[in-house]
Amino acid sequence: MKTIIHKFLVTALFLIVVATSQKVFANASQPGVWNAGGTVYTMLYPEDSLTFKKVQMQQERIYIQLYKGYAVVKGEYIFKNTTSEKLNFKMGYPVNGIYSGGDVDLNQVQIDQLNQFKIKANAIWLSLVEEPNREYGKINSFSDNWKVWQMEFLPDETKNVAVYFIVNTNNGIVRKGYEKENYNAFIYLLESGSVWKNPIEKGSFYVQLMDGLQQKDVKGLSDNFGFQYNESEHIFWGNKTNFSPTPKDNLIVTYSNWIENFQYENSIVQSERLFAKVDELSSKNLQSLNYTTVPSKNPYEVESTFLGSFPGLLTLFVIYAPFIIGIIVVAIVIWAIVKWRKIKRNNKTM
Repeated sequence: MKTIIHKFLVTALFLIVVATSQKVFANASQPGVWNAGGTVYTMLYPEDSLTFKKVQMQQERIYIQLYKGYAVVKGEYIFKNTTSEKLNFKMGYPVNGIYSGGDVDLNQVQIDQLNQFKIKANAIWLSLVEEPNREYGKINSFSDNWKVWQMEFLPDETKNVAVYFIVNTNNGIVRKGYEKENYNAFIYLLESGSVWKNPIEKGSFYVQLMDGLQQKDVKGLSDNFGFQYNESEHIFWGNKTNFSPTPKDNLIVTYSNWIENFQYENSIVQSERLFAKVDELSSKNLQSLNYTTVPSKNPYEVESTFLGSFPGLLTLFVIYAPFIIGIIVVAIVIWAIVKWRKIKRNNKTM
């Protein structure tokens, strides 16, 4: 019986070693920033697929004002119909959703609700489509999560489009391995701009700190924009040229700390005043300011604890704990049987 137990334990140990030698990728351990921000326009409905890659986003200028607990955004875009056709299609802006680069080494980001959304093209305010398209099965619930409007381009026409919205940044979570931080977080997803005819010729990105926030309050900032900082206006300025957006191009800012009992609703009701402030920012000649290079801060970094220093061990424990516990239980049962038989034999000899 002892030989059987010995063989069982050796076999069990071998199975654990084999299983744990495989590369384990758990979604919970992927790097990510969750619950803040927005994304670039994209096309939504299947009937619009014929317009795919026919409109080019030539330029974009994004103005982001970060407050304690929320962010106000204005985006200015130049779109061009690159064909001799008249184009009529729906443009969409997601209210919420999850984006992933499709690779464990790339970030996952989740966007949350955006509020007070409004849009204009060539200085004319556009109406949003009130009812989502119900004709396409699975797209029904998907389209409920989008702000949608109709766009029309004449052959070779260029349009200036502007969008405004407010987002709650206080619910942001930065996750790396099995550690997380509850920072304020803002996400701007450039990757969805890949539906347009590439490349995007020029992108300028301005992030202004409001509410008395200082440069030291910024925990992390995407480093592939070449951001520089102006101390007097508290503005980060970055840019990109001739790029075809991928997940690595997403703009992510983590800043300040989570605010307990934050009343986001109080910010939304001030939307007109807040939009006036971001309009004021966009009207300035910001490129004429003096900027200094700022050190890179990884927006995915979190403070590490003991367990966070050994994510592999924690992963193995979470995934294989039932298997290991099962082996221990079986071993205890076998040991109890052997012990019981030994006691029984001793009783017989007495």
